Formats: sequence, structure tokens, C-alpha cells
Amino acid sequence: MRRVSPVRERLLLAIESSCDESAVALVRGGREVLAERVASQTAIHAPFGGVIPEVAARAHHEWLPRLLNELLQEAEGLGIAGEIEGVALTTGPGLVGSLLVGAGIGSAWAWARGLPVLPVNHLEGHLRAAWLRESAGAEAPTLPAIGLVVSGGHTLLVRIERDGAIARLGGTIDDAAGEAFDKIARLLGAPYPGGAALSALAAQAPRGARITPLPIAKTEGPYDFSFSGVKTAAIRQALVASGLTDRSPARAATLTRQFAEHPLSAEAAITIAAATEQAIVGALRAGVQRALRANPDCSLIVGGGVAANGPLRTALASVATEERRALVVPPLKWCTDNAAMIGAAGDALLRDERGAYQEPSAGLEVHAQWRIGAAVPA
Repeated sequence: MRRVSPVRERLLLAIESSCDESAVALVRGGREVLAERVASQTAIHAPFGGVIPEVAARAHHEWLPRLLNELLQEAEGLGIAGEIEGVALTTGPGLVGSLLVGAGIGSAWAWARGLPVLPVNHLEGHLRAAWLRESAGAEAPTLPAIGLVVSGGHTLLVRIERDGAIARLGGTIDDAAGEAFDKIARLLGAPYPGGAALSALAAQAPRGARITPLPIAKTEGPYDFSFSGVKTAAIRQALVASGLTDRSPARAATLTRQFAEHPLSAEAAITIAAATEQAIVGALRAGVQRALRANPDCSLIVGGGVAANGPLRTALASVATEERRALVVPPLKWCTDNAAMIGAAGDALLRDERGAYQEPSAGLEVHAQWRIGAAVPA
């Protein structure tokens, strides 16, 4: 009797270059990461205290061809290079120069091999990271679900339906959570990237220490967030702690100079960092809980770089337990920007028929803004 070969799931090559991580990956079936490479630009941008768009684009131009070559050599060794069906590319939202580099390199590679390309929304990628598995026994998230994307550039809540359709429920009306972390960390003298450094500083607060709460502004939308007030309140606390009680919050450059001339004590910096983290984590927890209570049929999925924050993961685990919902947070390596999540999102788009392959010769447009759940902007 002839043995029937098992049907192989789709294998996608994925490329991510929306900000300051150059990344490539091979993802099968939207869940299994067969190979991946990530090159971080943190050391390049650290002297500036933030990402410089042109510098980021130049670094992508340098690194992506190298990473792609390494990945394809590994694919040859695994015997799967010929199975690549298409190329999933981040085309927004993000830094236009960086997106153009990734889309251009990916499209050229696909065109040379007669393969199609697939535009993918970076934010959907962060949510689909929850489907990636490190072990064969890992269960996939259940839908429908409430999704929280929380990163340096984005903070939003969505509802994901069983067919994969995404509806935006709300999000930040000013600073993203990660952006607030970074800005406050810089003023406290913490190294770049600020979010992780601020969390490490906050962890030094003694148990039971008296932390003055920072206010969180109320928003009209029940699922919206506002973090600019947290930043202002943290600055005011820092000014008082530095003995600058007669000063008002000023521009970042002025504040940096003032704190350099009147440095915070280590104790004050730790206290302000802890208060900042408590305020932001508390606001995110409350917003997620409201969304879960309004959507009793939903599980909870979290993605984005700030999802690597320990206190936030603990807070969301507690709210999921309280509301008796399943919670899936990606492993730390897939919280920050990576290409595996783009491969997962691309597979979901094709499987759910919410996206379609395109001919690379037709040209791909990239977009600084692209609302999650919406079709590719015209």
C-alpha cells in the first residue's frame, strides 16, 4: 500500500524592520519557529537617549542582508529552504525609512525566486506572538480574546474574534506606556533603554516602603489610557526631591540640565521609579479588567515590549485569575520586536482570508500609521 505523506503546514519567511530591531525568521503554520535572527540597535541609539530614524534605517540596510543570508544557510542545512511559500513583511506602522529597507530587501528576495509577498501590520504581529510555541505541547490561545498591545510606541486594547477579525476598543490618547517609562527613566538618569532600567530601579524599593501615588488622568473612553500626567507628576516629585521647589516642569533638555546640576539621591530615584511603575501598571490592569468584564466570553492575550515587565505580567495574571479567564503572554524573547511574530500574523491573515499574497514586482507601500484591524491603507 502506498504511504500518504503528511501535508506540510505553510512555511513563511518573515522580515521585521519597523523601528530599531532588524529581524528575520522562518515560521511554519503560524506557530513553529524553525529559525530566527535578531540584531538590536540599542547600543547605536543609547548615546542619543532614543531612536534616530535615519540611523535606524542605515543599520537595517547593513544588518538585514547579513541576517537573511545566515537564516537561509540554516534553512539549507535543515533541508527546508525550498519549502518557503512566501515572504511576510512588516509594512506599518513604524518608521518609514526603516520599513522601506525591510520591504525592499524582502520584495527583491521574493521577486528573484518567483515568490509572493504579504504585507503585515506590526501591531497584529505583537498579538500573534501569543501563538508562537517553544515546545510542541504548548496550547494556542482561545478566541474570542481581549488583546493588550503595550510597547514603547503603542498602547491599545482590542477584541479578537474567532475568525481573527480585530476591533479596536481603545488606547492611549497621548504617550504610550513604554514611552512614559522611557521619558521618566531618562530624567532619573537611568540608562537607555529606559523602561527596563526604570523597572530595575523600582525593584530596589524596600518592601512596605511608603510610595506617594502618581495620578492617572481619567479618560472619556472606558478603554482609553492617558500617561502624560504620570510623567508630569513624576517630574514634580523629582523637582521637589532635588530641592527645586520653585521650578515648574520644563522642556526635557532644561530638566536634564537641572537634574544634572541638582542630582536626585538614589533613594528619591528609586521611590519615583516605583511610583511610576505602580501608576502605569495599575492603569493597564484596570483597563484590562473593564474590558474583560464587558466581554465575558473572552480570554486575554498580551503582547509588546512592555509585556516583558515583571510587575505588569504579575498584575495581568492576577486579573485573569480574578475574572477566571485564560491568559497567554509570549515568552520574553517574543515580546520585543521580532520577525517570528510577523510570520505568525502573516499565516493568520492567509488562513482567515483577511489578507492576500501580492506580486513583489507591483511594489509594496509602507505606512507610518496603520490602524490595527483595518485593511492595508490605500
